[in-house]
Amino acid sequence: MPAVAAEKWPSRWRDVDKVALTRLLASGLTPAEVGAHFGRSADAVRLLARRWQLDTRALRARSIGLAVRHPRIAREFLCVIDGAPPHYEAQDLLAGSGARCRWRCDRCGEEWTTSVANRTTRGSGCPACAARGAPARARSRPVASAPLAHAEPQLAREFVRNVSRPDRDALTTPSGSNDRIVWRCGRGHEWETAARQRARYRTQCPACLAGVWSSRLEHQVAELVQLATGFRVEVGVRRPRADRASVEHVDLLVVDAGCLVDLDPSRWHRTPSARARDLRKLERLAGERYVRIRPRRLGRLPGVGARPEQQVVLTSDSERDPWLWAAAVIRALETFCVVPSSTPPAPSDREEALTRADRRWRRLGSGVRERSLLSVFPAIAAQLVEVAGRPELTAADLAPSGDERAVWRCPDCLHTWEARVANRTVAGTGCPPCSYERGASRGALALPGASFADKHPELVQFFVCDETRPGRTLSELKPSSTDRCRWRCPHRGRPWVTTPHALHRRPRSGCRTCSASRSTRPSLPV
Repeated sequence: MPAVAAEKWPSRWRDVDKVALTRLLASGLTPAEVGAHFGRSADAVRLLARRWQLDTRALRARSIGLAVRHPRIAREFLCVIDGAPPHYEAQDLLAGSGARCRWRCDRCGEEWTTSVANRTTRGSGCPACAARGAPARARSRPVASAPLAHAEPQLAREFVRNVSRPDRDALTTPSGSNDRIVWRCGRGHEWETAARQRARYRTQCPACLAGVWSSRLEHQVAELVQLATGFRVEVGVRRPRADRASVEHVDLLVVDAGCLVDLDPSRWHRTPSARARDLRKLERLAGERYVRIRPRRLGRLPGVGARPEQQVVLTSDSERDPWLWAAAVIRALETFCVVPSSTPPAPSDREEALTRADRRWRRLGSGVRERSLLSVFPAIAAQLVEVAGRPELTAADLAPSGDERAVWRCPDCLHTWEARVANRTVAGTGCPPCSYERGASRGALALPGASFADKHPELVQFFVCDETRPGRTLSELKPSSTDRCRWRCPHRGRPWVTTPHALHRRPRSGCRTCSASRSTRPSLPV
């Protein structure tokens, strides 16, 4: 606990005001240390600071931050890229922060991006100065990869901007770099990923692929199996299930052999829930020509009703080799039928097959979307006004559970609001005012045995109608309901308007006109 701060501690937690809390945090104390002095938790201190709009990290950085402990490095600070609020300056960052920032060398003027911790803890500096100052034999830098525009012309057409290096474009961004790039596909979807991800792994627009049920690996394996055996192979087969009113999705169908095949890469099938789902499917299809291809690191599923030949394990740990998966499929086919040819195809033929599969995969992702917001949720698609910031997109261009923010219009009250597509389709949200009204209507309904009719059965015969919510009866209204209801006066039979709440408080009251003679008239029947 700093001695300077200890001299100015408030005596009680209730005495801590905005000025005192600012002084304590600016002295370098953490919220946990401040809370421990007053017997409070760190969350309580953060909640109090949030109430006064105080930034605890920026306040701590005033005494132990980058500008205090490393003033030379702070002078080279330009701006925050990610990992911290973009308005932060050097005096707002802690010395060990992991925020990625933009720096300018005070010697050569070169700009680069790295984290604060890399500069303060690991001692990194200007890459250009380091390259000029180190001996040539000591720095054997690898040859830079080709630019994106040269490596993949398609990527250059989808390139929007380089987030990590704003000074780079598609002609200067290396295809093997980890620079974060903003891309825009042919349908107008924008997303962010590394240049290396797109150039090496050939990833595509996640919004376009949201309605595609097959993967690139499945198309590659299908082409290789067709090349090696001559059998026709279909990708992404759907079959009706016998146990429920839905369909069974299978990765591959070898048509000439009548064999169903599922591929289980570790990336998607290693979790316990995925293993349980795969096991249920294996036991469901145990009586058919069905095979699961499993990686070595996952091993076989502990199936009870399935036959041993219905699971084939890869012979190597290299799951990225499509031929390894295709060879496993061919071994599985040999247990069910006679394979015409068992000679592996030549490497050049494999490359041509993989090229055809890649072309087919790209056409599938960029073609007409099979599953869209319009085809899966037509009622919600009819409420779409426009996509926020992308007015050229329509409901046919949006994935059924996409992350795009859009403007919607309620068909009942014509209210417009903004929400994500997934919130409308997956979470089931709707028009906020209509939701509030439905919630109020549901809250006004009485529980069984607790309605106005249950509490006052003698007054049911005098009830006429509910004017606030027509159609409601006393069996649905609470005794505390404030709906305006029409009654017949139990004393003189005149029309009378009051609430169930007023009658619940005074069940023997009547209309105002008979209030003078109410005491002389007989009371309500018991």
